[in-house]
Amino acid sequence: MPTHCCVPECTKKGYREDDGTKVSYFKFPTDNAMKKKWLHAIRRDEGKHFKVTENTKICSRHFRDGDIKKSLAGKNELREGVVPSVFPWIRTSPRKRKKPAERNFELTASKSASRKLSSSAVFVEELPSEVVPDLPDCSLKVEEETQTDFTEQEAYLREIIDNNKKIIHKLEQEIEELKRQLQDAQRQNDVLNRRLFNFENCKSKDSNAAFYTGFQSWDTLMAVFEYLDPGERGENISYWRSTTDNNTDYGEDDLLTKKGRARSLRPIDEFFMVMCRLRQGFPEDHLAQLFNVSASTVSRIIITWVNFMFFKFGQINIWPSRKVIDTTMPESFKGKYKSTRVIIDCTEVRCQMPSSLQLNGELFSSYKNHTTLKGLVGISPGGAVTFISQLYTGSISDREIVRRSGFLDLPFDDKDSIMADKGFTIQDLLPLGVSLNLPPFLGASSQMAAEDVVKTKEIASLRIHVERAINKIKNFHIWDRVVPLHQMGIVNQMWAVCAFCCNVQPNIISM
Repeated sequence: MPTHCCVPECTKKGYREDDGTKVSYFKFPTDNAMKKKWLHAIRRDEGKHFKVTENTKICSRHFRDGDIKKSLAGKNELREGVVPSVFPWIRTSPRKRKKPAERNFELTASKSASRKLSSSAVFVEELPSEVVPDLPDCSLKVEEETQTDFTEQEAYLREIIDNNKKIIHKLEQEIEELKRQLQDAQRQNDVLNRRLFNFENCKSKDSNAAFYTGFQSWDTLMAVFEYLDPGERGENISYWRSTTDNNTDYGEDDLLTKKGRARSLRPIDEFFMVMCRLRQGFPEDHLAQLFNVSASTVSRIIITWVNFMFFKFGQINIWPSRKVIDTTMPESFKGKYKSTRVIIDCTEVRCQMPSSLQLNGELFSSYKNHTTLKGLVGISPGGAVTFISQLYTGSISDREIVRRSGFLDLPFDDKDSIMADKGFTIQDLLPLGVSLNLPPFLGASSQMAAEDVVKTKEIASLRIHVERAINKIKNFHIWDRVVPLHQMGIVNQMWAVCAFCCNVQPNIISM
């Protein structure tokens, strides 16, 4: 099949010269070092307009005769380590060389004459000197021709050697410059790492863990991180991106499936960032400055991780059995209220006021005198959070939130009791066999009976633990500020994650 040569200025096509001489074509070597030598020799670089493929070949006209050998099958092959060296742009020796045909003809004639003279040397010696004519010194001519050939060859090789020495010297200078730049970059990186706010630099003290993340120690944080198991490069997480952002900060080949830059932060640093956001309520712009990434990257990481943690924590059954409740029940409950299964209460977090008057009316809480979101929290007598509802509009009543939240669908045992505040008038909603312990209401008389006063104090001293649990959730300072409307899509997930993390913290009740 006809082919062509890839060397610049070479227009050769086909397998025969004009005089019938066979022309061979040779593929580029597979070895990268030799391939680079070939590209350097033909003065071409791989790029947009030139790629070395299986069909990229160089014809035999650019190799010397000694570079080519015959294989056992009779085909032309290149000797090992051969580089093309015959090109029209190679400068020749200043001395003009004779045409090959003429030089070969004269050399052949001179050698023939030399052999004839050598064979008749005996007869010449026997003749008198006056008879022997002055013959031309043919051997001297042959020596001069050979010497001229060697001189031109040597000059050509010396020129190649000098050019290679210059290239090597230039490359050595470039290598030294790159080494110097690498050392400078490493020094700057070391300085930056010492200043950079990340997991490695903060884990030297356990107090940092409690301050930045809410966990008692770094070991606790690492245990939670190992349970979440995001993967070594975050491959177990589906990273969020907005529908209008096509150039998102995805992982390396987007974590094996998508294209994009390698992620700026490791999964452990991303988890640490999210916990800083929840625990200390750091603004996203501040986190971007601390972790040396863009604010949009911080936003995507937080949305991704909050949803990821919500689904992972959601796999844990936090509603304990009656046996676990009895085992962990403090002594203060075992007297009159040992049937208590859960203590419930509602709480509110402030949110941004919407422009819609209807929505504003639904969110407005007369108790907080502000637009709020309201949620139901339940704890066991032992102090663990055992129920977390989603957040509803602030105008909802305690009774209605119990009905809607799915709390009544939980598995209760016969003779279980629920402890709550006076606002939870839900006795008629409870499953059969479940009772309700509320502080007594003030009757028609203006003064409460003595036994009702005692009962109110007893229930209040026990019910306060649910308020302490809610306070633990709100110690995640993300709730200190008004929840903006643009976070409504993940506010329920953040609320649940903060509540789950409270169960990893030390218990509020001393056993």
